[in-house]
Amino acid sequence: MQRPSMFAACENGCRALVAPDRERLLAGAMEIAGVEPEATAHTPFDGVYHVGDGLLLFTGSFPDPGGKLMARGVMVPRWDAGAVGGGEGLVPPLRFYHDHDSLLFSCALAYMLDAPLAIHGHTGVGKTELVRYFAALLGAPLYRMNLHGLSTTDDIIGKLVPSGGGAVWFQDGLVTTAVRRGGVLLLEEMNATGQEVWFALHGLLDGSRALTLVEKDNEVVHQHPRCRIYATFNPAEYPDLYPGTKELSAAYLRRWASVRLEFMEFDMERAILLERFPAFVEPAYMEILETMLQVARVSREMLLNRSRAFNFVFSTGTLEAWASFVPHIGPVAAAKMAFYDLLDDRLKAIFREQVFSYVTPWDLSLLDRPRR
Repeated sequence: MQRPSMFAACENGCRALVAPDRERLLAGAMEIAGVEPEATAHTPFDGVYHVGDGLLLFTGSFPDPGGKLMARGVMVPRWDAGAVGGGEGLVPPLRFYHDHDSLLFSCALAYMLDAPLAIHGHTGVGKTELVRYFAALLGAPLYRMNLHGLSTTDDIIGKLVPSGGGAVWFQDGLVTTAVRRGGVLLLEEMNATGQEVWFALHGLLDGSRALTLVEKDNEVVHQHPRCRIYATFNPAEYPDLYPGTKELSAAYLRRWASVRLEFMEFDMERAILLERFPAFVEPAYMEILETMLQVARVSREMLLNRSRAFNFVFSTGTLEAWASFVPHIGPVAAAKMAFYDLLDDRLKAIFREQVFSYVTPWDLSLLDRPRR
């Protein structure tokens, strides 16, 4: 049997493996760790194995230089109580997640290489949930910051605040806190903020991996050995959908690795909805579920082909919101609560006449009937 190759064994305890197939990849992980990788109830959905109590094996499939698909893995140490310190409240709970395109492997690879990772794609496709789930698996604190047009360096780096008697002290911003203590730092909506914020992060994203606190006597805060940086942003090619977003400069983007999240395949979305909403397992609801997926399909085709006329993103998150109401009030009233009533009159007309009327057998008179 051909043994797997080990590409990297890093100071942070991570290891990268490659083998012709998953069976030999798991055998190689067992040889390294001395413990057989254990599949969990989530493994068929996330591709992650427990290797003893202290390691996780993230798996994926990527081609070799000749184009042949190879099984690849990254072994990452879990955070123990000592590493988490007082940040237990920041560790996300572990919920169901359905991986696709080996996204968790990409997160683990960026973690091993200490490469800041930018995750971009439409709203609601799971950018935040990907990083949250990754942090939950590791048992790592998650520092999440939503950036916007009014974000300043005071928010992310820190500021001087009065402490009484004419004295002042420096209050760390969220980014500085994460860099000091360690954890998974998630910067949301990266292209919704201004250049002042981007420039403040340059030192953290280049080879120095440090922040300089100008207002605190130029203190240099070096990145904690277990701090990793992730960011999300929406696609810049849809300015009508995401007003306020800005084009990120090439100089800034080159500091990041990146992955693009597309809409999930419907088999995956079906699995997610069945896992999160058990009522849909019943035959009476299965037909409704399939119709909902068809509504999503047609909506996405219209977005891709006519984005200026139909600027609505029917995301997995929208499907989940819709599904949560269906068992209580039915699919049409649930659609009103989940997304339809939020649309303007033009988009409502398009949805009613070119989506719902086209793919559903439902009585649509409820859509525009006012509540009594």
